[in-house]
Formats: sequence, structure tokens, C-alpha cells
Amino acid sequence: MRREEKSDLISALQSSLKEADGIFVIENHGLTVKEMETLRNELRPMVSLFKVVKNRLMKLALKDTDFAPVSDMMKRPTAVAVATDSLAVTKVLAKFADEHPNLTIVGGKMDADVLDVNGVVQLSKLPSLLEIRGTIARILAEPASRLARVSAEYGKKN
Repeated sequence: MRREEKSDLISALQSSLKEADGIFVIENHGLTVKEMETLRNELRPMVSLFKVVKNRLMKLALKDTDFAPVSDMMKRPTAVAVATDSLAVTKVLAKFADEHPNLTIVGGKMDADVLDVNGVVQLSKLPSLLEIRGTIARILAEPASRLARVSAEYGKKN
């Protein structure tokens, strides 16, 4: 790779990091191309970038950003998922890691927290924003539906 190609890649990585709300690092040793493509397709709606990238180039892109602590996690050949929906990415990565033991989640950074593998797995168990909204809507609608049922039964008595 020529020097100008490297600088273009670094600037592209930095621009994708600006719109991200999280970044996750995985080690992809032993995964087939088909498995990586499957993971890439599952992550596509939730990430601005999923790429196997040279650690040195990614560290240069991470420098002077909020995600700089992630560069310490890059020791072996890694893939990086720059997330626009971090919670959904943790769910996909945890599920994929369970099904494919060759995939290793190294960690990541979401909001102000640097996460290790256990932190990513714990986040994957939390309900999504959509699930929380559904639960709240059900809780709010339940008293009204109970009142309607009671009124309907009272009307049937006479």
C-alpha cells in the first residue's frame, strides 16, 4: 500500500469514527471468508464500518479521538466494528461468538466506558430501546384495557 493510500484510509477511518457511538474490536483468527461475510451482513445495518484493518493504521486513526483507549486492545490481527447502534452490535457479536468459537471479542468502547469481553457480553443481554419502549407502552395501556374489560362485563350483566 502506498503512502497516499494509507493516508486516505486513515482519513476515511477517522471520518467514520466521528459519527460513531461505539467501537468494538474482534479477533477473527480461524474464521472462513463465508463466516466473515455472514457477520458483515448481520452487522451492516448497525455499523458505519466493519473492516479487517492493519492495527498500526487503525491506531493512527484512533489517535486524538474519544476512542483512543481502544488502540491498546489491538495486539493480534483484528477486525473493527464502528457502530452507529452499539447495543445492537453487542447483541450480534455475542450471538455470533457463541455460534463460532473462532471469533474472539476483545473489547470496545461505548460512550465513556471502555469495555472488555465481559462488558460486551453483559451489554448484549440488556433489552434494546425498542423492547423498552414496547414494555412501557404495554404498562401504560394495561390499566385502560382492564377498565374496558370490567365495563364490558358489567354491561353484559343486565
